[in-house]
Amino acid sequence: MTMVWLVLIALIIASCDSHQQLLEIESNLNLPEIHIDSLPQQEVRNAITFILGKDKSDNNRYYEEATNYYAFNENGKTEHLVTNIRSLKGVLDFLQEYKPANGKPWGLINLVSHGNQWMGLSVKVTDNSKRATPERIRKHIKNKTLMPLSEAILDEYSVIFVHGCGLGNNRQLLKAIADAFGGQDSQVTVRASRLFEYYTSEKDRYRVVSSEKYLAQSYALSYKMGYQPEENVLIKKLQQAYADARIDWQDALKRTEPRFPGDTYHFTFEVPVKWVIPFDNIDSIPDLSTKEKQLAWIKTQPDIMVKLEAIDLPIEKFNWWFRQVYVKGENSEKKPAVWLKGYATILSVLKALVVEDADTGKTSPFRPSFNDNLYYNKI
Repeated sequence: MTMVWLVLIALIIASCDSHQQLLEIESNLNLPEIHIDSLPQQEVRNAITFILGKDKSDNNRYYEEATNYYAFNENGKTEHLVTNIRSLKGVLDFLQEYKPANGKPWGLINLVSHGNQWMGLSVKVTDNSKRATPERIRKHIKNKTLMPLSEAILDEYSVIFVHGCGLGNNRQLLKAIADAFGGQDSQVTVRASRLFEYYTSEKDRYRVVSSEKYLAQSYALSYKMGYQPEENVLIKKLQQAYADARIDWQDALKRTEPRFPGDTYHFTFEVPVKWVIPFDNIDSIPDLSTKEKQLAWIKTQPDIMVKLEAIDLPIEKFNWWFRQVYVKGENSEKKPAVWLKGYATILSVLKALVVEDADTGKTSPFRPSFNDNLYYNKI
């Protein structure tokens, strides 16, 4: 038997299939109902999981492993498993059309997608939109592309669990999802982990023998894209930022995937931001000829500063590009504008949280309570 370890690196979006495939998948599952502890008189509710992407590389089978977990793991499996939807609107449309057979609102809805606290979810808001960020979700709520579900489908005892990387650290994202699914006055709970999540499977001749989900502590640093510090500088910065962490930083920087449960490893990814800011005329565009003047001007732009504060990345951590462009005004006239785009690189050192059996020495995933605010956040 072999153990397959998956690393959350790529931010992947895949295409959509038909509902017919979904029903064929569901008919192969015969899974028990779950109990939601907070329900009155231990009322039994149904659970459903949406796998919102498809793997594009054999080196990163995140969605395949997540599918195994929610189909076979005793703690994670749900009655219904949907693998062919690729947008939040698709999820809403499905829940509107296919209501639980027991006539009760949903108890648990799992949304599984690549994503992180800085860039939101990789799944699209609609099939024709870009990845799901709080701003884009709210835009589609405003134009009524996303319509909330009734209390017959979601109510105060329903839980939407968003699975990704540190998404619990982005409360704006959780609140936007809560408003999209339940409406602004809804009491539906949206929960996500503050830590990174990944899944593993043990297989015997392609048959899944066991599947687990791990929470991984992330130790992150950021720097300008294209300006990676030397390894000794990175190690010093990690030591200073996480003085209490018992991590061999030099050893962790040697690997991009774990060798065993609880092993340290690292990966990097880029965080892009972009704005187009119009001006009344050419003369009103400020002097942006130097890096110093560019950064000084950015600090005067409230929309930019609010966004950067929300993702917790200062302007100095971005490599900025500026360009003068033209945009259409209210009366379709051309107006001068400043186009700016910035890229920051995030270096993340990960260590899965495990519990070791004192007698056998074997490790298992650490499973904190969902109500533990150190590991989970909720709206």
